[in-house]
Amino acid sequence: MTTESPRYGIRALSWTTIQADQYPQHGPDTASWDGTQAAELNRLRGLVVVQAAQTEAVLGMILSRLDPVAPIDQPAGRLLNRIRQKIDGFCDTEWPPALDLIDDAVKRRNRVVHDSPTIGRVWREYATGGGEWVHVTTTLGDEDCDTTTLVRDLDLQQAATTTAVEILNSLTVPTSSD
Repeated sequence: MTTESPRYGIRALSWTTIQADQYPQHGPDTASWDGTQAAELNRLRGLVVVQAAQTEAVLGMILSRLDPVAPIDQPAGRLLNRIRQKIDGFCDTEWPPALDLIDDAVKRRNRVVHDSPTIGRVWREYATGGGEWVHVTTTLGDEDCDTTTLVRDLDLQQAATTTAVEILNSLTVPTSSD
């Protein structure tokens, strides 16, 4: 383990901030952010991703119980599709809605990870008048995403992991006599 700090410190930087640092000839960067304003948003994004990885691990275990020779080092979406193929026509009525919930979580995780983040602020009106500036990240396409949105995303990821664990535990573990 190294005790050296990363070049820009222990924080996330926008690519535009790094570009402005590396290539000042491209002009001033009006869209840069230093990460401090968005630290909580990025922390929550990280928790969403880490929780999604737990669901992916359980999906791999489910698939390995359904098909012991199936490769399990695949993304969650592929694992989920393989599980659906294995249970098609052979599952009880509880599995399809559970798999749909997991699929929703996979899609939200993909949006949090793969959409281009833009950190900024929007004015939020109070119902009683006035308002305040709220930091948002538009990592989810055109949708403003604030801490409340990311907490909901984390809740969805936790529900998906819980559901995957329930599915895993509903399967019998193959024994050598099977």
